[in-house]
Amino acid sequence: MVAEEGARVEAAGEGVSDLRKLQLVELSIMKAFSAFCEQEGLRYYMIGGTLLGAVRHKGFIPWDDDVDLCMPRPDYERFLELAPTALSSAGFTVESLYSDDAYRHGMAKVTSPKMRIVNRAANADRVEDAWIDVIPMDGFPSSAPAIAAHKARLMFWKVMDATADFDYVVDTNRDRGFAGNVALKCLQGFCRVVRPYGSDYHKVLLKTEQALKRYPYQAGGRTINLHAARGFTEIFDVDWFGDGVPLPFENAEFTAPADWKAVLTTIYGPDYMTPPPESERNVHNSEVLAEE
Repeated sequence: MVAEEGARVEAAGEGVSDLRKLQLVELSIMKAFSAFCEQEGLRYYMIGGTLLGAVRHKGFIPWDDDVDLCMPRPDYERFLELAPTALSSAGFTVESLYSDDAYRHGMAKVTSPKMRIVNRAANADRVEDAWIDVIPMDGFPSSAPAIAAHKARLMFWKVMDATADFDYVVDTNRDRGFAGNVALKCLQGFCRVVRPYGSDYHKVLLKTEQALKRYPYQAGGRTINLHAARGFTEIFDVDWFGDGVPLPFENAEFTAPADWKAVLTTIYGPDYMTPPPESERNVHNSEVLAEE
C-alpha cells in the first residue's frame, strides 16, 4: 500500500487541486519532523484527523487540510529546545508561544515557506506559511476529586483564553440581526469585564501551560490532549501510546499510538471507519495563495 500511495504522491503535478498541493507540502514537513524525532530519540504520534486518515485512508482524509501530531510533554520540550536550529537548515521554521509573544496557540507549529495560504479568520484573513501542528500531551489525574479539580482549573484557563482572544476568533462585523447583534455586544462586554489579563492571550497561554504541567506525563497513568479541537474528549490511558507502531501514510510511515483503535474510538466513537456524509465533513477554511 505504501508503494501504491507513493506512486500517486510522486505523480502529483499540474492539474492537481490546491488542497492536494497543500497536503503534499504538509507531507514534506511531516517527513522532516519524523526524521528529526527519530534522530533525537523523541516520541511522537499521529493523532486526531491525521491518525484517522492513516487508518481509514492510508493517508490524508481527502477533504482535510491539516496535520495533527502529538508528543509527551518531556519530548515536546526537548523538541522545542533542539528543533528550531536543526530544522531551519532544511528550510523549516518552528513556531511556539515560547518563540514569539504574538503567537496565539497552545501547540507548536512547524512551517514551510514552499506554500503560502490564506487562513480565513473571523475579522481579518491571515496569510501564513503551510504548517503542521505539534501538540503537547500532559498528565491527567485518576481519582474523582482530582479529576474534578483539574478539569475546573483547565476550563477556567480555556475560558480566559477565549475572552482574551474574543475579537480575534469571533467575527464582530457580521450582521446577525437585531437580537444577534445585541447578544454579541453583551458577550463582548462580558469578555472584557471578566478577563483578568485583558487581551494578553500570551500570558493566558503561559498560565494554561503551567496548569497543564501540574501532572507530569505518565504520573497518573492518563494523559490529556487539551489543545486538540475536542479538548476534554481527548483524555486517554498513557499505555495506549507506549512506544507506538508505524502506520502507512501516503508514501511513508509515521508513528501511531500502540493502541490506535482505543484512541480513535475515544475521539470519534466506534464507527470511526465510516466516513461522515458530505454535509457533516469538517472542511477547513484556507486557500492556497502562492507556491515557491
